[in-house]
Amino acid sequence: MYYASPKHERRYRNVACGKGYPANTKAAIYLITAKPELWKNFRKAINSRGIEWAASLGNSNISWDGYHLECAAQSIARATAHQVTLHDLTDRKEYSQELLRLIVTAI
Repeated sequence: MYYASPKHERRYRNVACGKGYPANTKAAIYLITAKPELWKNFRKAINSRGIEWAASLGNSNISWDGYHLECAAQSIARATAHQVTLHDLTDRKEYSQELLRLIVTAI
């Protein structure tokens, strides 16, 4: 499995592995743990029930890449919010190769 960094792998494994989350929640956690600023915003929003998306609202200190990963995570986990389409992912101005790789790995 691809990870953005060794810290990403540690964060993901510590939070998601062996917890019984459904696959879509694990995929969202994978994306959230990829960027330190996202992890900072969401670490208290992840609990035994999954991700409390409202708990992260108002945290605007994220990069453009972080914003795209958060949108993709919500799109995967909630299947309604912030829909990220295949057309979006092909836009090289918006989605870097690294972001695309993370999102495809999550899916």
